[in-house]
Amino acid sequence: MKLICDESSLLTTRIRMFRLKPTNSSKFNNIPCAPGEYFSFHFRDENDFPLQRCYTLVSVGKGGYYDFIIEDKGEESASSVISQLFVNRKEIEVSARGGEITFDSIRGKNNVLLVAGGIGITLPLALIRECFRYYGYSAPGKIVMLMLSCNDLGSVPYLNELLDLHSRCDWFNLRINVTRAVLDKNTDFIRPGRIDMTSAEITPSPEMAIICGSAGFAETMVSAFQKRFPHSAVAVEAFSSIQKAATGTTSLVNSSGSLTVINQKREISVDTEKTVLDNLIQHDISIRNICRAGICGSCKFRLESGSVRSEPDFCLSAKDKAENIHLACCSFPDKNVVIEII
Repeated sequence: MKLICDESSLLTTRIRMFRLKPTNSSKFNNIPCAPGEYFSFHFRDENDFPLQRCYTLVSVGKGGYYDFIIEDKGEESASSVISQLFVNRKEIEVSARGGEITFDSIRGKNNVLLVAGGIGITLPLALIRECFRYYGYSAPGKIVMLMLSCNDLGSVPYLNELLDLHSRCDWFNLRINVTRAVLDKNTDFIRPGRIDMTSAEITPSPEMAIICGSAGFAETMVSAFQKRFPHSAVAVEAFSSIQKAATGTTSLVNSSGSLTVINQKREISVDTEKTVLDNLIQHDISIRNICRAGICGSCKFRLESGSVRSEPDFCLSAKDKAENIHLACCSFPDKNVVIEII
């Protein structure tokens, strides 16, 4: 499946909306898509190095258009590469779709909390737009609150749309925390500082929270929310690329090791500073993967021997961890590791 940019618009100094459409040769037109799903894009940089990133579908337009919001994080970043490819109207491959956080997941809920950090606003925006499409301006008994953390108000895409919905919809409440810029004045819903989940005015208890942002932001918010609302459901979207695991060693230490995949009867040499997933892909060993961020759970493996260093994930259960199951996208191999892909 391939998509190409039909039009784009600059939302902030670094964030752009891309309206994509299927290419003539794509079979994409007949596949139903819901805002809130994420698409896995595969593309190459100017050095022909393969890249993969997931982006949230914000809106689906009549005529088969798909809107995505992408923040350009600077020269040589994957987001900068894909943004330029779209601007230049290059076709980009969509290898997979995923995500279960759509309007259907909150349709039956009366009280939903959305928490977003930075560009993590894309999924909440998709859900809020769908709520407005179904509810209109009035939905007695429904509460949807968005708690948004941003550097400054100028960095928030579609801020005027959110402010309008806040002022006119009886079901929607907006809370914005500005972390860097100095505010001229505080209001009842715009205030300085970080989100403090322990003291924030959230009543009654949400039936469900949806937390979106960087992996670090999501991990902090999930922990704080679960302490305050232990009986509420939590869903997470965090597409930050997993960073190199900290080892406490210097660059002079040999970072090579071996990894054996017993159910494929393969032994490979690995770079211990790359994830298990990246090492497997580099050696053409097949393993399911979509998000590369510890969300979808498609790249599970069982550790048979050796050890791995794992970054936080948002999908493994206590039972999975007890059975020594890990995610390839969140794990870094130590030397002489034996795994089974499941």
